[in-house]
Amino acid sequence: MKNGVWYPYLYTHHFKNTAYLLGAFYPQLTLLPYAVASILLKNDVNGVYVGMAFYSFLSMLNMYIVMRKIKRSTIQSILVAVVYCFSTYRTINAFSRFALGEYIGMTFIPLALYGLYSIIYGNKRDWPYLALGLSFTLLSHVLSTLLCVSLLLVIFVAYIKDIINKKTIKYLFMAVIAFLCSSAIFIVPFLEQETFKNYNQPSPTYLSEFTTTLSNLLLNSFSNIISVKQVSNWWEVANIGFILLISMLWGLFNYNKLDSFDKFFEISGGILFLMSSSIFPWTIVMATPLKVMQFPFRLLELSTILLSPLFGTMIVNIFSKYKVEVKSKVLILLLSILIVIIPWYSSATTFTYLHQNQKENFINGKIYSSDSKDMTYWWLDQYTPQMDKKSFDNIIDNNAIVNGKNIKLDKFKAIPNGIIIYDKDIRNKGRVVLPVASYRNIHIYQNKQNILTSNKKNSLLTVNNVINYPLIIKYVPSLLDNISMVVSIVTWMLLIALILRKDLLHIR
Repeated sequence: MKNGVWYPYLYTHHFKNTAYLLGAFYPQLTLLPYAVASILLKNDVNGVYVGMAFYSFLSMLNMYIVMRKIKRSTIQSILVAVVYCFSTYRTINAFSRFALGEYIGMTFIPLALYGLYSIIYGNKRDWPYLALGLSFTLLSHVLSTLLCVSLLLVIFVAYIKDIINKKTIKYLFMAVIAFLCSSAIFIVPFLEQETFKNYNQPSPTYLSEFTTTLSNLLLNSFSNIISVKQVSNWWEVANIGFILLISMLWGLFNYNKLDSFDKFFEISGGILFLMSSSIFPWTIVMATPLKVMQFPFRLLELSTILLSPLFGTMIVNIFSKYKVEVKSKVLILLLSILIVIIPWYSSATTFTYLHQNQKENFINGKIYSSDSKDMTYWWLDQYTPQMDKKSFDNIIDNNAIVNGKNIKLDKFKAIPNGIIIYDKDIRNKGRVVLPVASYRNIHIYQNKQNILTSNKKNSLLTVNNVINYPLIIKYVPSLLDNISMVVSIVTWMLLIALILRKDLLHIR
């Protein structure tokens, strides 16, 4: 996390006093706040909490901006921002599942949804929101991007009659190009690795096996459950929470009184809520690209985003019948925020109590064994090229193969985007197969000389005729990597400048 967050990297992780090499990861740029906080605080745990707080604030800010953009009042926008920040599904992603990618991705999806709306019906000059929101979702979580794009395509098709005009197509095209440029820092290294070696689908699942019944989904949402210790199966913990469930039901019974925005939120959010349960035929999805989503409950991230505005509408409508003074409005706002926070706090304290003495926090990461057919150990096989089990064993156990003999390595030093191996058993030898997965742009140096020519055919890094110097293994960004980084940074600056310029002109 601290080194090489922009590019695939190698680093040493110590577990039970044994160092083992982790393979290359594709860039997840949005982890930077966690990394910076961990470095500054010199404490990874506190760094994670600071990162969570940062993205909670950013989620509130983004949702507030979107609500104001669609002409919601200040009070209503604040309520929506707060209920989204403290939504149950975000909390589950943050702490129950520790699904950081999905958790961060939910910060930016509202911007992408507003961006498409602005191009179709709103102020078309707000098209940068679509490009920037979708790009930063991709930089956070690929599967969330897939779901977001799928929803955007459904909306696109549903409103295609309103899209077929030169002006709309022009801004859509600009948004797509800007998205590709903004995401180049991820897309280019990703394609480099994907075209270099074959990779397995991460944790393939049969979707129907991980669905929950509608009755359980409703009950768990009504109970505001966030701990896996409160459900029979871990995936059943996913729910939208008490507040959003009440908001959805309120919207259903007051549908005729809703405006066009809230009707869209009610219908789309409600459908996605129902689809995340077992009443939807998920066996059909297994024949589509969406099968890679792994778990049907992922739809609840979109449902949470779409249902959050209904809470603001519900509160405002309840009190709209009364002539409320400014002081009373502030009191109503505070009481409404308490309505959101109290059930969240109750669930959070329950979660803390149930897990405070848990000793098997990492048990799921230790399921790998030499006798197991499951090659997962901390899910490393999701980030390494396809290889046989023997090669994977060597990575886990730090076993190098020196002239056909196994040699266990134990002298490592982590460096930015790389690692130094000091073991003398691999020096002055003939052929050495290292316990490091082979990726594009990996270089091996001895005495400042690059001794690795090509490893496209080998699953592990293999070198010949090593000399009497430590091995320095580094990921060195290619020219394309560096160009893509510059293109993305310039694009971010331009898009943000366009957004700020327009908003500042609007204020004037």
